[in-house]
Amino acid sequence: MDEEGNSPLDAENSTWLVSMIREELDLWGPLKEVSAVRGWNRHPRILLHDLHGLFGHATLDRLGPSIELRTVVLDPRVRGQGRSHELVEQAISRWYQDALLHRLSPPLEPSSRRPLISWTRNAALAATYHRAGFSLVQPERRWSRLWLFKSTLATLPLRLQISVVLDRMLRGIFMLFQNPIRLRHQIRHIREYRLFLFNPKSSLQTPSRAHPMSEMTAVTGRQLIEIEESQLQAFVNWDATEEG
Repeated sequence: MDEEGNSPLDAENSTWLVSMIREELDLWGPLKEVSAVRGWNRHPRILLHDLHGLFGHATLDRLGPSIELRTVVLDPRVRGQGRSHELVEQAISRWYQDALLHRLSPPLEPSSRRPLISWTRNAALAATYHRAGFSLVQPERRWSRLWLFKSTLATLPLRLQISVVLDRMLRGIFMLFQNPIRLRHQIRHIREYRLFLFNPKSSLQTPSRAHPMSEMTAVTGRQLIEIEESQLQAFVNWDATEEG
């Protein structure tokens, strides 16, 4: 059975979440069980359970004038089954309907939603984002803002740029003392992280509760045929880099 929401975090679930974060150096989250329990109710979360326990997790976190979808992780035992689609769809549904997440009173108008953003360098998760309606943001050079090289950060509004920079600086300071290996890993791969943006005015797609094997996507070659032509080459180039 699948569940969604902010249910209390028990010892077993906290152990699972911390173990996933420790294994995946690209993720950001608590590295100790006590920290996971203490900070559990600070952010809206999407949880997926089955008879064997918790197997999927994602966090929706306010980041300046936007909402960041982060710490998206699946248990290795369910990877390759299309369950990431379900996890991301439920996260979008929560973002779409939860007025409190946007610090607003219901009803939530499309024009008042904060944009939903996420970074990843995982090709499979990128394909999931695309199928869910996210757009891959192309890096740009903005001389007016003193960006001397192409960057996806340069495409964001100035207020959001500042929020991202401050947030990453605080994360970096924390990791420097708590997990320097993770910090070195993320700095080494910083140019590989891709920014995905979900349009606040986009209509909500009906979540699909089942994900047959035929719906699984890998970001390679002709399997990207459903991706818009404007973004196809960007994905292909990225995939070539990943394989190289």
